[in-house]
Amino acid sequence: MFKKLSSFLILISLSLTFLVGQTTLKVAWAGVPGTFESTIKADTTADGKQAHDIYELEAGKVYLQLTELNVNSSLSIVGAAPATDGGMPAVIQPFAGPDGASGFTGWPSGNFQVYGDGTHFIVKNVILNGAALGQEFNLSSVANSRGDENRVHLDNIVASHYVTWTHGALGTSVDFLLTNSIVKAFTNGPGGQYFGGVSWGGGSWMGTIDTLVIEHSTISNVIGEAIVVYSQVDHGLINHNTFANIVMSVVWYRGQNNLEVSNNLFYNTKSHGVSTYDISGWKVWHPGGAGQFKVMPDWTHKDSTVMVGPDQVNHMARNINYHHNVWYHSKELTDFMTTTEPWSWEVSTTVLDTANDGTVDTTITVATVGDTMTALAWQSQSVDDSTKAAIAQNRGISIDATNINADPGIRLSPNYIKRQLARTWDFRDNLKSDTAPFNSVWWTYEPDGSYISVAWPVQNKYYNMSYDKASTAATASATGGLVGDPRWFAMTELSVDEEVITPKTFTLEQNYPNPFNPTTTIQFSLNTASPVKLTVFDILGQEVATLVNEYKSVGSHKIQWRANTMPSGVYYYRLEADGFSKTHKMVLMK
Repeated sequence: MFKKLSSFLILISLSLTFLVGQTTLKVAWAGVPGTFESTIKADTTADGKQAHDIYELEAGKVYLQLTELNVNSSLSIVGAAPATDGGMPAVIQPFAGPDGASGFTGWPSGNFQVYGDGTHFIVKNVILNGAALGQEFNLSSVANSRGDENRVHLDNIVASHYVTWTHGALGTSVDFLLTNSIVKAFTNGPGGQYFGGVSWGGGSWMGTIDTLVIEHSTISNVIGEAIVVYSQVDHGLINHNTFANIVMSVVWYRGQNNLEVSNNLFYNTKSHGVSTYDISGWKVWHPGGAGQFKVMPDWTHKDSTVMVGPDQVNHMARNINYHHNVWYHSKELTDFMTTTEPWSWEVSTTVLDTANDGTVDTTITVATVGDTMTALAWQSQSVDDSTKAAIAQNRGISIDATNINADPGIRLSPNYIKRQLARTWDFRDNLKSDTAPFNSVWWTYEPDGSYISVAWPVQNKYYNMSYDKASTAATASATGGLVGDPRWFAMTELSVDEEVITPKTFTLEQNYPNPFNPTTTIQFSLNTASPVKLTVFDILGQEVATLVNEYKSVGSHKIQWRANTMPSGVYYYRLEADGFSKTHKMVLMK
């Protein structure tokens, strides 16, 4: 019998109450890479387990991680609450070293490898950047569950710029929960098209998932499927999420039972075509397929003995229910799909008789980028053909009339969408972009031209998933309210200006408060994306702090300077951007 929504809410509640009444160790920030994981590794009891239940990271600090953290006992990594509204939580980011070498080994590499059996692991209130700044190095994933009956819960996080997935199930009967979070910019390339941006579970060489919950989250800019369920999953809830700019399917299900997909917004999903070439050698089509709401057919591969046996898939009481979801393709996407020849693999094989003895002794296989694409109408339909067949066979799949195709009037920047589409096409074609500045560092730039985004929460005039409350989508949920990630509307409730406003010039505002003690805010505006440097000098002209030194997007930016270690006195701050330079004076009074 299908688990009701209340059951999942109880599961989430129990997962989070694990944090209550536990012992806590504050992990002090250090600029030395590797201190984060070495501190936690060293904090052990005589039996080798972690001595504390919660490891708290300082707000506003970037913890540079040099090696994977192996989690062998139940614990939580939690970012401390920022001191002020709008302040940054802790950031966890890999450090590859000056020579590009890394202590992250094996595949998939990740921030965390969860071992043991029955281990409960929680990551909460942090930003996770998968890319090492300034280097061609990206982690594969956030967390991989390598034991049996483990539970991994990611809550209120931002995860960006990983290669494969947020969570991988490598053990059996794993629970995975993603709640109140944002995951974006997953960058798996040619040959990695089967990976999912949020979760990967299953396959005969991987594990199984007992419970999969993805709720109140936003998933965007994924090259591949957003969620891949390759093998057995017993219970699933995909509820009140926003999916945007997903290259292939939002979900790719094989062995899924008891799944509820409800109250979600699917915006610009399936942004590329489907290839009919055998790109993998597994005798299957490119899995992008057609249909927003889909279930894999009863077969696995044409050769059903490969990867997943027929008994595992063909004999499932699936009970998969899609209801109260809204999907829509923007004009930017439909224009792109009708004018571009999207990516596909074309495989050609040549056999040679080099000895000229009448027998084949050499086989040459070449994979090239082809130009095939199925029709837009087929690509954009609500239900794919295999799912329609499964419904006709009464295979326990329900897709009712509450799922609608409707324009939500989403506020995501059209320019952002266009650049993401072009960049995706470029990346699929070449693995590395031809377009500056994206050709200099492997996918560490955002499509709006800025460097890796660590805004908290992720909400700005470019990346804004809120939509028109007068649209059909605003009354399409099961409760008669909004579909999608509900947090976007709380984020934008006080927003006066929903559109992108390009400043007419570069501006540097006077800091506030001024005088200050010890924190002040500096605001500047850019009329074009460019490298930006914001520095602070003392009265002798000596540089005492570099607040910004990176690419910044068009628009207004706010930076906080915390001068708690500086003496009282007069200071100057200078902004340099694309030939523009301006300086202001400020006073620190303690």
